Amino acid sequence: MLSRFLFLAVAASCVVVCSGCAGTGAAGRANVAAQGIAPDDAALHPNRNTPFMLPGETPRLIPRATALDAENAGPCDPDVLSVEEISGDANGIFRSVKLAFMNRGAMPCRLGGYPGIALVSAEGENIGSISMEKVSSAQVVAEFGNTHAAAAGGPAPTVTLMPHAVAAFEVVWTTGTECLRAARILVTAPGTKRTFAIPQPLRICPGRIQVTELRLDEGDV
Repeated sequence: MLSRFLFLAVAASCVVVCSGCAGTGAAGRANVAAQGIAPDDAALHPNRNTPFMLPGETPRLIPRATALDAENAGPCDPDVLSVEEISGDANGIFRSVKLAFMNRGAMPCRLGGYPGIALVSAEGENIGSISMEKVSSAQVVAEFGNTHAAAAGGPAPTVTLMPHAVAAFEVVWTTGTECLRAARILVTAPGTKRTFAIPQPLRICPGRIQVTELRLDEGDV
């Protein structure tokens, strides 16, 4: 009787031990499998807290531009520039729009002078009956304020654009119900050939379109 009891106890112990071994083995195989695919799968699931992730690269900081960089800045590459509308104004038949170039590069660059301006119709045709006149910002203020224009201040200055800094200018024209329709303003940065198209539906009377020089601006583009 005693021997039979011992036999049953030993058998039960084996069942418990074997069951535990089977469970541990399954969990172990699952853990090994998960660890085995982790290195290959990690690239598909970048850290959500990282600012950006490029193929084959790790996140990195771009050094802040210094005063020495600004002093040695070269002409702006048109590929790092963008053009946006900042504001507009009206006074009687006069209309104006303030546009700005932004340096979206990582380093300072220089830009100055008068941008090139052309007008395009809704059909995509250049409006050639308009000539561009270079004027000063003071002249535009006088036109819109009905005051005497200040004397010209000499050649347009060259400005240094730090990263994300803005150089603005104004385009001024006269309007009327019988005047030509334009759909876009084409803008070319001084000293470059790249053209930026700005949607700007307007009516412009044949004659001239005034453009001011580039100046640093606090506008947000």
